[in-house]
Amino acid sequence: MKNINQIYRRIFKKENKIYNFKTSSLVTLLLFRISLLFSFMFIILRFEPNKITYLNFFLSLISITLIFIGSANFVSIAIIIFFICYLFDFCDGCIARYFNVSSHYGRFIDGLSDIFLKSFLVLAISYYGFNFLNNKHILIVGSIAALLASFDTFVLDRYSALIRWYNQKFNENISPYIYKKIIPNKLSFFYNDAYILLVGLIFFTNQNEEKLYYNLIFLFGVIIISAMHNIIAHLFFFHKNVKH
Repeated sequence: MKNINQIYRRIFKKENKIYNFKTSSLVTLLLFRISLLFSFMFIILRFEPNKITYLNFFLSLISITLIFIGSANFVSIAIIIFFICYLFDFCDGCIARYFNVSSHYGRFIDGLSDIFLKSFLVLAISYYGFNFLNNKHILIVGSIAALLASFDTFVLDRYSALIRWYNQKFNENISPYIYKKIIPNKLSFFYNDAYILLVGLIFFTNQNEEKLYYNLIFLFGVIIISAMHNIIAHLFFFHKNVKH
């Protein structure tokens, strides 16, 4: 029992340096605290972090498939699985840091899993909204939101990679990350919390046409505004910093 308590205190102390009120939004912090219980369980069972990422990807597929099927009950189950995926997303990194087995491959597949879940989840939700509401505009706006969600991450990663190459080639010292310079923490926290909460609200609105309609409009709106903000910011800073 003493050893178990030491493990939990160790992971809590280590992870709390990464996820706290300064670095994380309120909803993210709450989900992180809950995820520690799963991380603790995976550590006791000595799960490999990459296996948790693979499990997360499989659960993402199930969640997205259930939404595409279109049954209201299946959608409710899919939203629950979405939150499980979100909790597990903290666990692979936590376990990698605990056992000191972090790898670039692990970060790569974790990032791919995140992009896949967000992009195709939004696409599936827009398709469900189109069928349930018989509203083609929901499908169009949702598809745009799904496209921008994936393109948003692509621009961020592309900017980071090119700036590192530029720094090496021209002996510059430009930061590969611009997020805090142009998008304040409070605003990025709002985008993140709004996205998670609005996805969660689908659990309660997926059988009411009017409530679901406004739920999806706000969800897609947050995703589109957040993505456009991020994309424009990276284009502006790349044009400003790169002279060759």
